[in-house]
Amino acid sequence: MKQTHKTIDFTCKSDFNMPIEWRRKLQIEDGMTVTFNVVNHRIVIKPAYERTLDVMSTVGRKGLIYVPKEIRTYFERKGLKRFHMDIEEGEMAVIMKPMQE
Repeated sequence: MKQTHKTIDFTCKSDFNMPIEWRRKLQIEDGMTVTFNVVNHRIVIKPAYERTLDVMSTVGRKGLIYVPKEIRTYFERKGLKRFHMDIEEGEMAVIMKPMQE
């Protein structure tokens, strides 16, 4: 079931704060690592419980997450810079979907 939402614009920012409610539901804490995967033109962000070859980022203070350059560049080349974010409890992930300009 999807809960609340946020938006992010890669032309203005390369990071975002994950709301505390989302972090609690996904069991993400400051200092943890999260993975970024691109699936069907969506960015899927999940907690990383082990080392992986996936694109990763460390969660900063108050849930600050930096979106890696590789991910931003992939979408910027497609002309996609604004994203709508939702928490997907079933997948235990944050999903970022491109917004239509």
